[in-house]
Amino acid sequence: MNLRSSNSGDLPFISRKLWESIFSSLEVPMMILDEEHRIVRINKSMKNKIFLEGNLIGEKCYNIIHGTSKPLEFCPHIKTMENDEEYTEEVKFPDLNLWLLVSTNPIHDSEGDIIGSFHIAQDITKQKESEEKKESLLELKELLMKETHHRVKNNLVTLSGLLSLQAINTEDESAKEALLDSQNRANAMAIIHQKLYSYADFEKIDLNRYLRQLMDEILKTYSVSEVRYFLNVDHVSFDVDRALILGLIVNELVSNSLKYAFSDDEGVIFINLRENDDTYILEVLDNGKSIPENINLQNPDSFGLTIVNLLVNQLDGEIDVKIDEGTYFTVKFK
Repeated sequence: MNLRSSNSGDLPFISRKLWESIFSSLEVPMMILDEEHRIVRINKSMKNKIFLEGNLIGEKCYNIIHGTSKPLEFCPHIKTMENDEEYTEEVKFPDLNLWLLVSTNPIHDSEGDIIGSFHIAQDITKQKESEEKKESLLELKELLMKETHHRVKNNLVTLSGLLSLQAINTEDESAKEALLDSQNRANAMAIIHQKLYSYADFEKIDLNRYLRQLMDEILKTYSVSEVRYFLNVDHVSFDVDRALILGLIVNELVSNSLKYAFSDDEGVIFINLRENDDTYILEVLDNGKSIPENINLQNPDSFGLTIVNLLVNQLDGEIDVKIDEGTYFTVKFK
């Protein structure tokens, strides 16, 4: 049955003329289409919203409203006709700077067959403009944050280079060692900012990739080509602050091994990071000379281990050490 030939006035409590008057005067944009996309009814509000004039009855909707020769791919009328269900779609009118939220409902004949759809539109232009503005501001914020991280990284790299140059020109071995330690700490922070600048998601740091790059930099600083390392890190990501703390802890413990554990520049360092229930466990161990068994981690003599202890406290964690054919540090935190 064709919707155009159906009698829209066959209503028990309302006359056709009154129905037409109410439909036309409602402020909500509305329209009725038949199965061939032809306009059966369109009220003044819909015509005014998209700046249409004249008698549009019988015209193809996509010709008149969208200016196309065929229906749009996302046309909710097609979905309603195919599935006999209500559909809602956001429709943009670029030339009018207009967004409409269009809902289509099926219309049936007396035998229950679908013969068209009833359209109701809601102007969501202000909402979409607000969303676009927020997206634009977010993109600007991300750009500024990336630029900030890029500049911080460059400054830290410059600082690392200055420390390295100073170490080269320093004859005092203890002073040179302190300069190299500071260079590694600057590198640990620079790598974080480099990743924040490079990756799309700069709220999380992939610990596996970060620690691998950090280890390469540490070994390069101490020029220990015969020392190998093995990294076994679960694919977890941490926020920037926590990732930096973990990086600095690894930096201090590995630097300590490279300086004191391997007298012949040969050895192996293992770094493990795993999750057990709601606890993370970081393990840093080497097969070199062991540290003194009577070391007090809560009040160590070493400046590097003092830093480690302070960093572990920032994680609200705990640190333990075992001495058995090498040194085995374990850090646990929630």
